[in-house]
Amino acid sequence: MTEQKRTRRTTKSQPVAKEQNLDLTALPDITPFVTNPDGNVYAVTNLTEEFIAVLFAWVSRSPKSFKEHLLKAIQDGLINASDYQGKDSFEKLSKKAQDFHEKWTVSYGHSSVAEHANAHVGIEKVSRLASAELELSNTFYSITEYSQRYQKPQRGDWHNPVPKSMPNPNGITRDMVPNPLWQEFEDFMNECYDVFEQLIDGVYKHLKEADDKLFHPSSGTANIKRDNEIMKLAFEDARYALPLAMHTQLGMTANGRTWRDGIATLYSSSYPEVIKLAGDLKTEITKVLPTLLKHAVPSQYKVNSKQRIKHRFADQPSATKVSNLATLIKGPSPKKAIETIIAEAIVQENGIPYEEAMRRAENISNPTEIIKEMLFEIGKHDTPPESFRGIDFSFELLVSEANWHQLLRHNRKTDFIYNQPSPYNGVTIPPRIAEAGLQGLLFDLAEKAETLYEKLLGTVGHEYTAPYIVLNTHRRRIVAHFDLWEAYHLINLRTSEEAQWDIRETFEEVYRQLHLLYPDLIDQAKRR
Repeated sequence: MTEQKRTRRTTKSQPVAKEQNLDLTALPDITPFVTNPDGNVYAVTNLTEEFIAVLFAWVSRSPKSFKEHLLKAIQDGLINASDYQGKDSFEKLSKKAQDFHEKWTVSYGHSSVAEHANAHVGIEKVSRLASAELELSNTFYSITEYSQRYQKPQRGDWHNPVPKSMPNPNGITRDMVPNPLWQEFEDFMNECYDVFEQLIDGVYKHLKEADDKLFHPSSGTANIKRDNEIMKLAFEDARYALPLAMHTQLGMTANGRTWRDGIATLYSSSYPEVIKLAGDLKTEITKVLPTLLKHAVPSQYKVNSKQRIKHRFADQPSATKVSNLATLIKGPSPKKAIETIIAEAIVQENGIPYEEAMRRAENISNPTEIIKEMLFEIGKHDTPPESFRGIDFSFELLVSEANWHQLLRHNRKTDFIYNQPSPYNGVTIPPRIAEAGLQGLLFDLAEKAETLYEKLLGTVGHEYTAPYIVLNTHRRRIVAHFDLWEAYHLINLRTSEEAQWDIRETFEEVYRQLHLLYPDLIDQAKRR
């Protein structure tokens, strides 16, 4: 290795080295693999597709970033960095390919071509509020996100959207003075983290005491493993005290068309953090997809339309503060649902006109027998018949922010209508916190969050600062649209013993309500 290359490697890996206190001279060069080694948003390249999937998966269960895992992979010999010549290997696009995309994808609008070009992106140090907006900006992303269920966030690891200083209010000079709201926001974040740590300690002690009564304490590996499992449960529930301002990180994969449409949507966000994220994504993805994001631009229509709708329905608070966890608000009659499934199956098999197929379905003497035949021998990993896609449901869900975040992240075939986070829809108290007698900590914190929320909401320029202090324990009201095929997937996955208790309760209720009306159709949805 030349002295010049050694110097460059030291410089580009320095930000990661500072975080991890690593030996700078021993760090490999990551510039062949990321477009922005110094930033929090970067495209990933020059790695095999399956290896990228593994690295992104590590991000979910580890506090380390993608870049830190990448460094470790190089150091462990999983990647031979010397085979790459640096950023030139992905910055160059052949003139022929670029001209093709300019003519057919950009100018003529053949957007389907853009679906064959993928970009893998790492995103660090964005708030959970911003990550939700990102994930909802397009339904075709593939996402792996840092999980608060498995990793403990660190104190100070949050986004403060309040300017730290502001112009001198006397209007005589342009000097900047400290902004008291910034400090008040920081103080509340630290209080949230204090409660988070109190809940971890309190729930752990409660669970450990109960566990020791059932099982005699032992020594060695088995005891350590059991203690780790108890600690995991403790901070899984304690995270309900954390606000949406907490940082998260994501590994995302999407094709050029998805990135283009998603970024355009992000530009219409009301949150400055999200708008900046849109710009950072466009900058980095353009380095690997130079022509396909040309139309990923802010839409004045989207921005103005949101404002018009907001103005139209402003100041119309609901008299009903709390409702059921899940309420079926739209679905076909049981008879019509079965006939529709059979009619579509007939069209699929015989190719006859739909109207004729529906007449035949309506005249079948025992249609439930056909449904049983369709579902006969279905296993826990099998998907239901394609004709199940023709039956649509709408559910109103009232879920905690913790529940909502995992619901939107792991479910790509449901369409959501959702309101912005607020402290006005009640709270969800984890059962283990209640059993430990610690629910008062969450209730008190939620009240303080509401007070600060209203103060920020009433301060000019801070309307979109207030939602950052909403807690994971606060509930959000959403309307979810999904078909029967997707209901099988959601119920099968989310009512299993491995599912987190909060989202499991939601889909147990979804299953219960569907089973009341459609027992023959939904009976096989639970298969784990």
